[in-house]
Amino acid sequence: MRLTAVLVGFTLVAGQAVSFAQHQDGKHKHPDAPSTAAVDFGILPTGPLGPAPCLQTGGIGGPADPCAYMLHQLTPGEVTVRKGGEVTYQFHGGGHAFAIYEVSKNTSRQDIGKYLCAGEDPATIPDPTLHVCNLDPVNANIKHVVKDDKRRVVLVAQPNITNLHPDNRVWSPDDRLASAGGQRFLNGGTIPAGPTSNGQLITYRFLENGRYLVICMNRTHFLNDWMFGFVNVQGND
Repeated sequence: MRLTAVLVGFTLVAGQAVSFAQHQDGKHKHPDAPSTAAVDFGILPTGPLGPAPCLQTGGIGGPADPCAYMLHQLTPGEVTVRKGGEVTYQFHGGGHAFAIYEVSKNTSRQDIGKYLCAGEDPATIPDPTLHVCNLDPVNANIKHVVKDDKRRVVLVAQPNITNLHPDNRVWSPDDRLASAGGQRFLNGGTIPAGPTSNGQLITYRFLENGRYLVICMNRTHFLNDWMFGFVNVQGND
């Protein structure tokens, strides 16, 4: 696994773009893939996310809203850029933090999701009562070993023990290519501390071919709600 720049413990400022890149030669570029891509990291709610039991007032999309999982998506869920290209992520809503890991080229959403909350992809579930891990603190706090389609360990979410790592994050630095945080959460992710993360930008430049997993490090968002996406990087060596 290749070493890259890692941005850790960084609190973003609204409207500020952050850019960092892998430490490799980016001379050769694929002519067919775009040089840039943009991804929305989460969805900003503008009203109730559905009929009851979704919250209708107060706390819509927050940690007590049973329909909040509907906001925990990357849009689009997969993008492709040429070698040396950049992907910019714009945060929507609060509680997000992101990290990047390399995975094998055929790794699918189901390959990753089965190690998080086994069953149907939450992004395809319209009824919160059918989401088996919805607001489940047990699943969000236990250990998860996440592997790609070749059964190689990509990351390990250690049990969420008080003071193991602050802010209710999936903290797996081995083989991590980058990480950056938005809003901080206290007391297991229930009490926001600091500014919301809506509108913040993070740009990452991919200088090596491959397939990359981009996750939200918020334990509930990632482990319960499958908040992750992929980047494919193409180029000529």
